Amino acid sequence: MPVELKAVVRPQCLADVVTQALVSHIAAGDWRPGDRLPTEQALGRQFGVSRAVVREAISRLKSEGYVATYQGKGAFVAEEPGLAAFRLAAAMPDTLPNEHLFELRALIEQSAAELAARRRNARDLAAIRSALADMRRAYTEGGLGLEADIRFHEAIAAATHNPVLERFMQFVGRHLREIIRLARVSVAKYENRLGEVDREHAAILNAIERRDAPAARVAAAMHIANGARRLRIRT
Repeated sequence: MPVELKAVVRPQCLADVVTQALVSHIAAGDWRPGDRLPTEQALGRQFGVSRAVVREAISRLKSEGYVATYQGKGAFVAEEPGLAAFRLAAAMPDTLPNEHLFELRALIEQSAAELAARRRNARDLAAIRSALADMRRAYTEGGLGLEADIRFHEAIAAATHNPVLERFMQFVGRHLREIIRLARVSVAKYENRLGEVDREHAAILNAIERRDAPAARVAAAMHIANGARRLRIRT
């Protein structure tokens, strides 16, 4: 029997609310393990949001272990929904300081860039380059390139060919979404720093292309440190 869904009142971040709503339906047993979720188009109509928002919500559910996706088949509720989810809020109920998140991000992304330089293949490079090209396109069109930025770092994680690291990077990237957005809006864009951000990404890509693992690690470290500086976060 189809699950009856309620439309979402439009908040500042639609993907957050759609994600929470889907988790609530899964937790309530409306969809059981192995059940196929409605299509992106159907969920978009039910929630009153775009397919892009639904796609983002499904991506988050996948990274948190609530659903599994299969190309050409759709998204299905995981056998043990959310069991493998890593939630910083559960470990630290108070607001986690941004400097702590940046320290965590630095440790992970330095190692990911280093491993990616050692292990990447042609397909990995194509994914990283595509994300960087999409970022640049967004800049020229007056956008922030946030989604492409997250994809850039996730593509680097995928290039490590370590599925555990890749999944953890997906979680960290999505958790830092709002911080990255604020960096673009309040600092990078209006202080003409987007060129600086672009050069940092290009340096990481260049090192990975050359299979220069030490240089990739340094470039990633510089990018994270400069990001903290742009946000005036002390690390």
